[in-house]
Order: sequence, then structure tokens, then C-alpha cells
Amino acid sequence: MTILPISADECETLFACLDGVAHAGLGVSGGADSMALMHLVNRWRERAGDRSPNFCILTIDHGLREGSAQEGDWVAEKAEELGFSCAKLRWRPGAKTSRIQEDARAARYGLMAEYAHAHGVDALLTAHHLDDQAETLLMRLGRGSGLDGLAAIPAWGHWAGLRVLRPLLDIPKARLVATLESSGIEWLEDPSNDDARFERVRLRRSMDELEALGISAQALARSARRLRRAREALDQAAGDFLRQHCELEDAGFCRINVEAFSQIPEEVALRAMARALQGVGGQASPPRLVKLETLVETLKTVDGTPLTLGGCQLVPGKRELLIVRETGRAMPSDLVLKPGECGLWDNRYQVSLDKASRGPVQVRALGKNGYGEVRARLGKALSLPERAAESLVSFWEDEHVLAVPPLGYSSDAGCRARFVNSALFT
Repeated sequence: MTILPISADECETLFACLDGVAHAGLGVSGGADSMALMHLVNRWRERAGDRSPNFCILTIDHGLREGSAQEGDWVAEKAEELGFSCAKLRWRPGAKTSRIQEDARAARYGLMAEYAHAHGVDALLTAHHLDDQAETLLMRLGRGSGLDGLAAIPAWGHWAGLRVLRPLLDIPKARLVATLESSGIEWLEDPSNDDARFERVRLRRSMDELEALGISAQALARSARRLRRAREALDQAAGDFLRQHCELEDAGFCRINVEAFSQIPEEVALRAMARALQGVGGQASPPRLVKLETLVETLKTVDGTPLTLGGCQLVPGKRELLIVRETGRAMPSDLVLKPGECGLWDNRYQVSLDKASRGPVQVRALGKNGYGEVRARLGKALSLPERAAESLVSFWEDEHVLAVPPLGYSSDAGCRARFVNSALFT
């Protein structure tokens, strides 16, 4: 069977998802999948003209093996030959023996999100394809996943205030390789793709046997696509519930109506809770389903006893459930901003400092002492739970609070903060 490369006309359909995007970042590792994405985008933008957003290439020096820095240099060179700018982002994981791929994935998305907020990127494109979809469904089937897990990789989503788009999700990898070969385009081979320590590699090696039994990658991806329709319907129900019965505050916490929550179907309740926790906690992904199930069941029997999950603290009351960012051991890391800079803090706030500001500031959690200082300066009571105040975004100069934008407090008008996870609640 002849495997056809992707045509220019097909690119029009694949990249229709870029409508309304002003500045897109492409995650490119140098492998066949991401190199195909970069070249297909380049082909599409030549035809799109003024319809095309600005693009930048984002490549990660992950430090997991010798030569990763040189691979990043190679990607940058290939990107620049096509007229793309390229940012090389660095991750240093230290010695790792477990959760290598999971932690590397979280680091990639974290680094790309930080870069995106600092440079005005509003969407990220990744090169996930049909074979990735099939492998993901099998992996999750083996773990007893629910609907979300079996629907596998979504075609689009939100992460830290950014759109994440996967335009190649219905394209088999063989067609991506054929596209590169037809144009004589090089790519890099990742040694980890042949490392049997990784579950995905072991599954990939078994695909020929599964196909002989009639279980092809195309059939698995088709099942995932059909399950995705059901997930989207349930997501809409969860979004409707959150719009009507969840009060989201600019200070990064929310309140859920307890009576309404107790009356919705369990699947919708789990989905709404997952989105609320991810939005308030700033985690890369929602908590595992088994933990969500335990939490929702526990909430039926407790009143006032705080619970923790997904970087959040939950405080049940008779009328409302308060969800705030967890403090203590999970306290957000500090971020330093120089005048004119913009960044992402705690995966929850886009923060910026005007060029005219007199010097650098630290962005950190407000804490109890800082909250007390701000209340004293404002000279008025604030309708803000103290639990939520502790992890509130704030700007500091040494040990002095300069600004807490969600509270309307500022002694330096150049400090700004915007909660970026609102889309998870709608």
C-alpha cells in the first residue's frame, strides 16, 4: 500500500485551528513528528499570507542524555533556515531513575508556558499523531481509566491560560514520515524510542501483533475519537454547572454551592471538581480519577474538616465548598521580574512589570504576615478568606509589599497580575 505525503490542500484543513491565533509556539524536538509539523506549518503559512499568525519554535534541552544540547542547536538551525525564530529552553532534572517520561512531559509544558507568557504567545502546537492516540488509549485501558482516559489525547485544550492545539492527531505517523521523505527533509532519532523500560515503547512493539488480531492503530484512534464526543458533552455539562454554581474570584480561589453539587450526576461532579482543582491549584493535569472519586465520596460525610488534593485545600461548609491554593509544603516558588518583563507565576497568574518601574520586583505568595500588612495599610476589612490570602499573588521589594492586584492594593502602579485559568471554569 502506497503511503501518501500530506498535501498542501490538506494543510488548509489541518491548520484551520489557527484561526484567531496571533502568535503560536511550535514544540519541536527534532524527531520526525515535530519536524513534519514545522515543515507543514511553513508550507501552510506561505499560502495563508496575512491569515497566518506569527510563529516561534520552542525546543527543549532536557539534559536526560549526552548530546541533548547539540540536538537543540540542530533544531534551531533548521528552524532558522525556514525563517522561524527559535527559543532553546533548558531543563536540568538531576539524577532520575523513575517517572522519567512523565516528569519530562510536565517540564516541557511548564517551560513552554513560561516562555509563552513572557513573549506574548497565545497558543502552543504539538505534533501528537494518530499512533500516539492509539498507544495512549491502550496504556490507559491497562490502568482501568474512565472515559477521559480512554478518550486519550484531546485535539485541543487549555493549559496555564494558553490554547494547546494538536492539529496532526488524526494523521498516522507513516504519513508524517512520508511527507519528510518526499521532500528530502532530515530528522533526528530519539534513542528513548527504542528503550523497553518505557511502557509506550513496549506497546509500540506489540502493535503488529494487535493488528493481526484486527486491533489496528486506526481502529483504536477511532474509538478514542468517538469517546471524545462523549467527553465533550460531559465537559459542557460540567462547564454549565461551574458557570451557574461556582463563584470564581480574581484572588485565585472559588466557592462551590454544596447543595447543587450534591444533586448533579457523579460523572459531572467528578469532572467539575477536576477542573476546579486544576484551575485553583495550577497543576499540569487534573488529579488521578481514583483520588477524585475518593475525594467526592469523602465530601458527602465531612463538614468543616479541610481536605487536600491537586495542590489545593478544600474546606467544606454547610452551604459552600471553599477551594484555595494549598500553602505550606506546596507554597508557590518566587519569580523575579525586571522592568518591562512579563511571566507566568504558579501556573495561575500572568504577571508583568511596566518598563517605567524603578527596578526589579519579586512575585511571591502573600502569606499571613503580608496579608496583615496590606489590611493595615488599606485600613478596611477585606472579604477574603485568610486561607486564600496566604497563597495570593503579590509583588515585593525586599521585605516590603508593593502590590496585590487582586485586592486592588498597589504602591507601584506598574505591577499587574491576571488569573489565567478562568477558561477551566467555563
